[in-house]
Amino acid sequence: MSVLIKSLRSRSHKLADSRYQIEVLNITRTKEDNLPTFQEKLNESGINGLKSSKIGILQVNLGKMCNQTCKHCHVDAGPDRKEIMDKDTMQSCLEAVKNSEIRTVDLTGGAPEMNPHFRWFVEELKKLHVSVLVRCNLTIIVSNPKYMDLLNFINRMK
Repeated sequence: MSVLIKSLRSRSHKLADSRYQIEVLNITRTKEDNLPTFQEKLNESGINGLKSSKIGILQVNLGKMCNQTCKHCHVDAGPDRKEIMDKDTMQSCLEAVKNSEIRTVDLTGGAPEMNPHFRWFVEELKKLHVSVLVRCNLTIIVSNPKYMDLLNFINRMK
């Protein structure tokens, strides 16, 4: 018997609030915690801050809609989440890729393939001659007939 797990947001869990998440991350650690802060680890390594030389990979989260709800999901995605990236925002991403040295676009979500503009977006990205990675949980391919051709679609885009 499977148990339906709702997203943190649906359960009104305080960790669904990004402000609370930041608050938790910023909690001052004590010596008793024996956990160094990120900045302390940088200092210990002789690194005086992080600076990128260029952007090579653009990761694009196409939304929080997903066919699954996983306890470990870092974006709290699930079937009850309807937030998705709109086509105008995708167009802005295409422009950013076109006007940069980005050679790889990493599509994630939720389940990126559930965004109604997913296939259009992938086709447009391929016209820009970039590599496209799709982070699919794969269960949707066998659980929903609408997505059974997903592997063939992605294969054609290589």
